[in-house]
Amino acid sequence: MNRTGFKKIFRSAAVAAAGVALVGGGARVAHAVPINGLYLEDPRCDAILQQQLSHELGDAAFFPLNESILYIVQATPFQTVCVPDDGLANDWDVIIGNNSGVAWQNLFFVGDLGTKVGNADGSMVDLIGAPAVLTDAFRIDGTLTAGVNNNLLGESNYNDEIFDPGEIWRFKVSNFIDATGGISPPAFATPGVFAGSSPPGPVNSNASILAIPYVPEPTSVGVLILAGMALALRRPKRT
Repeated sequence: MNRTGFKKIFRSAAVAAAGVALVGGGARVAHAVPINGLYLEDPRCDAILQQQLSHELGDAAFFPLNESILYIVQATPFQTVCVPDDGLANDWDVIIGNNSGVAWQNLFFVGDLGTKVGNADGSMVDLIGAPAVLTDAFRIDGTLTAGVNNNLLGESNYNDEIFDPGEIWRFKVSNFIDATGGISPPAFATPGVFAGSSPPGPVNSNASILAIPYVPEPTSVGVLILAGMALALRRPKRT
């Protein structure tokens, strides 16, 4: 899907989210709940470094403005990445739009308690809410990072795996089984509840997206500063 198609999908959703934000007022400005997610590697799809995630992104109707995303889930039965298809119609394309105003990196898809994710790279643990429970997780990547779990199918801006404000991503979730053992689409609607801290059963959310804010490399910042100085020092020649 091209950039124009992405924008058409989210146009009406963005209007609805803006209405929710106005109704919510200042109550949704702060981060929902401080989180401490720890990704642990095990030998599944791709080898991903152990790391900690500090923010949870989710449905603009429930999450604070600086952690909100718009999303649409589309069924794509029997289309998997990394793993063979399990014969069930439980494969999904997830389209997310960055409505937060913050740039994010190292985005992870995390299954809630009791779910199974076929294309998991490893496991996530909620060090605050459920430090003894591991759930399936994978890094949302593939447009830049090499591997077999190339689940990130497209970015509307640059293929740099940085989720910029206003940008739209499309990624794949394969062989997803919900906490009831049934088939339901991924949903991100419970702030501050992820991995093992999520209760099993029919709830508004069965998965989460964790990330950390993107901080540009010092060299990149230096280049921008030098470029700005060069422009400021330029003067038209006097005649």
